[in-house]
Amino acid sequence: MLAISTTWNFNPHSDITETLSQIKEVGFDAIEIGYNFTSERLEELISLLDRMRIKVVSMHNFCPLPPEIRLNRFATDYYRLSSTNEAERRKAVDYTKKTIDAACLISCQVVIIHAGTVELKRDFVGTLLKLYNKGKFGSKEYRKAKERLLAARQAKKIVYLESATRSLEEVLSYAYSAGVKIGLETRYYPNEIPDIEEIGYLLSLFKDKGLFYWHDIGHAEVSERLGITAHDDYLMRFADCMLGMHFHDLKGIDDHMAPFSGDFDFSKITPYLREGLIRVIEAHPPATPQQIRESIKRLQP
Repeated sequence: MLAISTTWNFNPHSDITETLSQIKEVGFDAIEIGYNFTSERLEELISLLDRMRIKVVSMHNFCPLPPEIRLNRFATDYYRLSSTNEAERRKAVDYTKKTIDAACLISCQVVIIHAGTVELKRDFVGTLLKLYNKGKFGSKEYRKAKERLLAARQAKKIVYLESATRSLEEVLSYAYSAGVKIGLETRYYPNEIPDIEEIGYLLSLFKDKGLFYWHDIGHAEVSERLGITAHDDYLMRFADCMLGMHFHDLKGIDDHMAPFSGDFDFSKITPYLREGLIRVIEAHPPATPQQIRESIKRLQP
């Protein structure tokens, strides 16, 4: 089944009936509920699903959003499952459980999570991205910046990975009891958890407890373009544990474009599109309805 994330056309000021009507008009009967719904807006959306005959195939943590706004963090990162601050880690676990509760309410069997971040005092990541965008990939300056970033991440990762593991153990136990699967998503920023080795580690611990791999095409491709991990390595290593994919395109390292509107070669992922894999278009504005319709034509099995 091909679905679309509500991140395409929903924002806090959207009319939810219009949001869902537009999704139906471009050709979808299935959605992923994104991470930008308050409790009130989520209740409103849920109340319309049966009448509009829309199925929810996945939900993205946090959903609903925590009521407090943390201006220095993206919504999916308000509280980190990897935090070494126990109060923050506790909130991340509790709000993830609320997402699982919401999934149960609408018979959604998949919740997608971000596992956290290795917190670095210096902005090694920002430096690397700026160099890439200036066309300096492959230069001596770029190589040194990447080496500094990866060395700093390696030096600090253990405590954050341990916190993420503790959090996942509790989240997975809760989700398993509720009949919900957890999809561990490929991340965009190189200091985020999990990198490719950490995906393998976490799956080795929890693959029998309801943890699966969720492949994000844009994020994996950014990792390759930054010279960190080849896109194919994610697919080859975790194909057997892969629950679903986020489909979006990119130019350079700017992602979340409508599929086939950027410069990604989608033939890379064709061998891995097995039957039963959940496929979600995760395009963001300003992707147009026509671009989404074209994506459907090219992505349908």
